[in-house]
This record gives sequence, structure tokens and C-alpha cells, in this order.
Amino acid sequence: MVHVQPARTSSGARAMNLLDRYIAVAVLKGVATVILVLLAVVTSVEFVGQLDDVGTARYELKDALAYVVLRIPRLIFKMLPAAALLGALLSLGNLAVHRELVVMRVSGVSLVRFVGSVGIAGVVLMAIMALLGESLAPSLGAYARQLRSQALLESVDISNARSAWMKDGDRIFNFRRAEDGINFGSIFLFELDANGSLNQVARADSAQIDAQERWILANYGVTQFGEELITASTERRSVQNYNLSLELLGLSEVREDLLDTQGLTRYIRYLKQNSLDADRYVTAYWARIADTVAVLLMTVLALPFVFGALRSAAAGARLLVGLLIGLGYYVIAEAFVNSGEVFDLNPVVVAWLPIGVLLVITSVALLRIR
Repeated sequence: MVHVQPARTSSGARAMNLLDRYIAVAVLKGVATVILVLLAVVTSVEFVGQLDDVGTARYELKDALAYVVLRIPRLIFKMLPAAALLGALLSLGNLAVHRELVVMRVSGVSLVRFVGSVGIAGVVLMAIMALLGESLAPSLGAYARQLRSQALLESVDISNARSAWMKDGDRIFNFRRAEDGINFGSIFLFELDANGSLNQVARADSAQIDAQERWILANYGVTQFGEELITASTERRSVQNYNLSLELLGLSEVREDLLDTQGLTRYIRYLKQNSLDADRYVTAYWARIADTVAVLLMTVLALPFVFGALRSAAAGARLLVGLLIGLGYYVIAEAFVNSGEVFDLNPVVVAWLPIGVLLVITSVALLRIR
């Protein structure tokens, strides 16, 4: 008698581990299928959009294809929360249609156990999303941007990745990257007069481009060459408007989606140290973490639907519900981010409030399952 109970416990544990694996794998397969379908649609649209630039400068069809392929990790990162819900709905819905979930419930599998099994898949998806957001998406996205800029280039010399020359009318610019590889380093400006003679030389220790594409120059010094005398002036901070092609140069304002979490942290610190507005990047920092958590919640949110009204619904109906919820979450999250910038709301609240709402909805929906 003493040895019988442990044997049953061990057998039950193995059965539960097998059940966890079965449900988690089913969910992951469903999510993978959804991602492949969404990628096929989105990449096709992106590729068609790139065809407008094919033939410009050295931008060829192969460059457009490479650009789209390099952006795939970023696209997966953005679509994972919605894909997690869609994939879980389809896979769990398929189990419900074939009465497998009913058999599991009758066999004594509790709702908490289902949440744990689906949660395993959610944790795996969170890990994948973290890997994409911290490694593949920023690095490959930045490379895709650089590749496109170089191929579209005609008037800019960027053979040296840490320095670039650009001519705009009578002005010649030399841009250099800072040591952190994120901000501009020193910038030199050479301005010519109508006769092609040097009219003035300007230099800034560093520069930043704001959301309005204005150049914020630090320690901006100008040397003016007159006919009889030379004058020099210095400003600690100068705001300039240059008519430069930021798209061709590939050096527009720092984009949060091309930075990993460490890069965002460094850049936020840089902005705060220089008394510049960092709310946009603080919001992006917390939103990235919140979106990763959303993947887990979206996966678990599928359970109330497959145990409720959509238990016997067709795959198309489940897909429609998932699309509506996924799009709704995305629209609400983006609306909060935009309203945060307009109304100067707390970036942490802006980033986490949609997740809080999603958590409440998921919890209430789970509690209503009978």
C-alpha cells in the first residue's frame, strides 16, 4: 500500500506533463500558421510599395526584396500579440470542435490547468518576442534602412559608415557619428557664395533631429569670411532648418524601433542629461515590455472563447473575433501613445494602461467560464 500512491501520483504527473505539452504545441503550431499567413500578406504589400523606388539611383529589384526580407523580424515582433490570440483561438477551437477539450474537462482537468498549459505556449512566445525585440529586429531593421539609403543614394558619400558628406545647394555638410553610434557627432558646414568662394564655416559638437525634423545643434560655432574681416560667433544651443533629404541620407531622427532596450536606455539618459524631451522614448521603452506581456495575456484570452460561445463555431468566425480583438488592442494602444504625446501624459501609464485593461478583461472572462 505504501508504494501504490506514489506510483499513481507519478503516473498522473506524467499525464499532466503530456497534456501540457500537447496543448502548448497545438497553440504554438496555430500561432506559427497565423504568422506565416500574415507575413505573406504584409510582406507582399511592403514589396509592392518598394517597387515605386526601383530604378531610382542604384535601387534595384534585389534591393527591394532584401529590404523586405530584413524587416521580417520587425514585422513578426509587431504582429505577435494579435497572432498569439488568433493562433490560440484557431488551435484551441479545433480541439473544441473535435470534443477534445470536453473530454479533458470531464477527465478532471481544471480551468487553472488549462490556463497553465496555454500559458506555457504564451511564455515561449514571450521569449521569442524578447529575442526579436532585443536582437534581430533592431539590428536587421537598421541594416535594412542603411541598405535602402545607400542604394537610393546619388549625392551623398557614405563609404565610411561613421562619416557622410552631403551637398545641398551652396552648402556642403560633413556628418560624423558619435561614439555611441546613435547620435550625431560633430557636424561641419561649408557655405559657398555665388562665385563658389568659401563664405562661412560652421561646426557643432553634436546634433539631434527632433520630430519636426529641425536640427538641434550643441556648441554651434560659425566663422564668417567677409571681404575685409573675419567674424566668429558661438551659441551653446542652436536650432536650424536645413533642406536636407533625410530619407536618402538615412540619418533622420533616432527611431525607437531600431534600438534595443539598452540603446533606448542610453538614449533616454542622453536626452534627460541635455534637458531634452524624452517622453516619446520612455513610452517606447515601457510599451515594448508591455507588448511582450500582452502576448501571454492574448494567448490565455482565447480560453473563454473556446469554452463559451465559440466552442462549436466555424474557424472563420473564430478568426474574425480574433482579428477584431487584436486590431482593437492595437488601435487602443496606439491611441494611448499618441494621446500621451499630445496631452503630456505619464509615459509609464500610457504604456501600461492598455495592458491593465487587457488583464482585467482576461481575468473577468476566465472567471465567467463554467
